[in-house]
Amino acid sequence: MHKNLRSLLSLLAVMVILSSCGKKSPKEAKYIPKDATVTFVVNPKSLEDKMKKGNLSIDSFVKKVQNNGDTLKTADKQEWEDFKNSGVSLEDNFFLFVVQKGSMQKGQTNVVNFLGTLKDESKFEAYAKKQKKLKEKTIAKGNGYSYIINENNNILAWNKEVIMVSMYQANSRMEFDSLGNYKIVDNSSIEADMKKEVDRYFTQKESESVASLEPFNNMFKESADGYMFSTSAGALAALSATPLNLPKLQELLKDNYSTTTFNFEDGKIVAKGTTYANPMLSSILKKYAGPTVNISAIEKFPSQNINGAMLASFNPELFNGMLKELEVSGMIDGFLSRQGLTSADIFKALKGEINVVVGDFSIGQQTRAIPMPDGSIYNATSEQPMAKMVLTASIGDKVAFSKLMDKAVEGGAVVKDGNSYAAGPLLKIANLYLHVDDKNFALASDSLTYAAYIAGTGKANIATDVLDKMKGKATAAFVDINSILKGTMPSIKDATSTKVLSIVNSTFKDMFLTVDNFSGSTLKSEAELRMADGKQNSLVSIMNMVTNIYTIVKEEQKNRMAQYNQLPAPPMDEAIPSGK
Repeated sequence: MHKNLRSLLSLLAVMVILSSCGKKSPKEAKYIPKDATVTFVVNPKSLEDKMKKGNLSIDSFVKKVQNNGDTLKTADKQEWEDFKNSGVSLEDNFFLFVVQKGSMQKGQTNVVNFLGTLKDESKFEAYAKKQKKLKEKTIAKGNGYSYIINENNNILAWNKEVIMVSMYQANSRMEFDSLGNYKIVDNSSIEADMKKEVDRYFTQKESESVASLEPFNNMFKESADGYMFSTSAGALAALSATPLNLPKLQELLKDNYSTTTFNFEDGKIVAKGTTYANPMLSSILKKYAGPTVNISAIEKFPSQNINGAMLASFNPELFNGMLKELEVSGMIDGFLSRQGLTSADIFKALKGEINVVVGDFSIGQQTRAIPMPDGSIYNATSEQPMAKMVLTASIGDKVAFSKLMDKAVEGGAVVKDGNSYAAGPLLKIANLYLHVDDKNFALASDSLTYAAYIAGTGKANIATDVLDKMKGKATAAFVDINSILKGTMPSIKDATSTKVLSIVNSTFKDMFLTVDNFSGSTLKSEAELRMADGKQNSLVSIMNMVTNIYTIVKEEQKNRMAQYNQLPAPPMDEAIPSGK
């Protein structure tokens, strides 16, 4: 008996494990085609739960709006109540997906679709018939679904499981007759194309939907407040609408997928991304794997007020290798040969490390020396953004780099100074300093900032946790929101704008974006928006911010209206026509 019980429990455990490893995609996914460019998913139940933890709800938000004098009309309240009882589920996921199509004959077409779950089909039909904009419309029947065609090329369609609103945007290609006259676009086929597209969503097999894609299903194995799934289908559609016919490029773009999960956590919003590359792209990324970023580029920046930084490290041979795989390097070199260059010159010129650091941002009066056609200099003074900045790029092949710089000399951007280069007229107008030596290309806001950066005598004031997030990444970016807003606010003269920026400044702190090197199968990325209040849920912080800003804006409107009402009436004309 005990042996049989253990066997049964073991069997149940195996079943649980197998079920947890299986597909977890929402049932609505079968209505989303595989060629959708991007799909957004929002979990309203998860968002509602997090709002409740912060003692916040949609109802309390509406009451705050009402307390600011914007009492909702009775009709508007009734409309919302009617919708809540329309049979549409407000607890299941909501979807937004975009399908892009392209052809030489029809040009580019975009279809934006909103998809939700329907709990009661008959209740929804009764609701639809009561709506002013819908009750005069005919409910037509499709293959297992009903639909109503609205104005502006959109369709409302539903069945017993889902409701969908599809907006069809046809960007027809411009055509001309033999005499060069523009041919008026025939839009008579748009409605038929629109119906055909919606019919496809409701009748397609599951194998033709995103529910059949493993990356899409894997995305839902992680609990999240929202999801995003994107494909390379949009790039293929754009390519199809051009005369460019590169089979290898189509192979490179086909079946690449990216997933992102979004979560409103305490003190931050976190987005985690995964890119799944097709075999061709995977082989290229593996072959030309790159190093990681150089953290010292930030550490030696001469500022106690770092506003932001972007560090990138890569193997420059990646781009040349990609052109070879696409079998277009010969064509590119044929074009560049007219300029005395080759594609190899471009990709060999840099070593694969580019760093940008910005600090001490403010807005103030700045004078720019602008050369005039007659040779004179005009000093223009205006309020401009100001900051310390250094952009550095490590030089790879010196001969190839010199070729590129000589082309920049011809364009007037830089001037040659012996074996080095300096800022030309175009860069001087922007008040930028250029220095080039045997190892580095450097563009800076001024010579003093560059000299201090190279000397390394100063040390940047940047938190350890910021640097830790950047270490070991292929690309890393950081923005200090507080420091930028603090540098902006003193220049704002409007009291209302100052109050709004103060609220934004007290809500957000900073943000990060990091990208890992290719792992051999996937490319991982992560973005994080940190809030000023590290203990409160980030969704609650944002809702409170919106409410507070709304209060300030409404108060400003009331004050302006009161001032307007106190203005004296305009004088009437002394002579009033008698009408005789």
